[in-house]
Amino acid sequence: MSTPHYHHLQQYFSDLITSQQLVSGSKLPSEREIGEQFKFTRVTIRQALKNLEAEGLIYRQNRRGWFVSPAAVIYHPASHLSFNLYVTEQGFSPSTEKLAQQIEPANERIAQLMNIPVGNPVLYLHRRRYIDQRPVLIEKMYINQNLLPGIEEEDLTESLSQILKRKYQQEYRDMDLSFKSTSLPAHAANDLGIAAGQPGLQIERINYTSAKQVLEVDYEFWRHDAVTINIAIRD
Repeated sequence: MSTPHYHHLQQYFSDLITSQQLVSGSKLPSEREIGEQFKFTRVTIRQALKNLEAEGLIYRQNRRGWFVSPAAVIYHPASHLSFNLYVTEQGFSPSTEKLAQQIEPANERIAQLMNIPVGNPVLYLHRRRYIDQRPVLIEKMYINQNLLPGIEEEDLTESLSQILKRKYQQEYRDMDLSFKSTSLPAHAANDLGIAAGQPGLQIERINYTSAKQVLEVDYEFWRHDAVTINIAIRD
């Protein structure tokens, strides 16, 4: 049985990337240009590109084309380091964009987690986070204003952990984390500038004070190729 054409094309670009002839952030030729060069159909080309994307070697930005994926950032959930700090320590440049901020009534789940009445006001914050100017993460979080009065007046593009230390003399202590590999929902994919249904990592994080009170409930949606989870377990 002959090897499918898409496999040859996939291997061609894989070899260019692994040999660093195509480096991180490089833009691939357009699908039309690839078709003209290799005389393959658009179906064949798209299958090869989708396979490379599934391997984490390339990624697509809507209306911009295909690019070589940068190295994934290493996330250590047990470290309590902020996004800005662990991204910077690994040699990347982090940035944050606030997409929405509003005070809204707590729904049943948020109220239960925070041990507050349903309908109590909480601060909703919607942010997009970047690594080296590439959007990699969408955050939707609910902040307990009872514990952090005036938090809505701060610059919430900053690190929340730094605001906690500076304004409230508090630090994140205990944390509950839930990880799920999933297709990105349409709202998160749209915020990241990619097609809905792309693979991603969903994280639910609950941060507590030293007194075991819930400070924040955070829902994160990551590009699948942007992060590697690293958990060290010691005796």
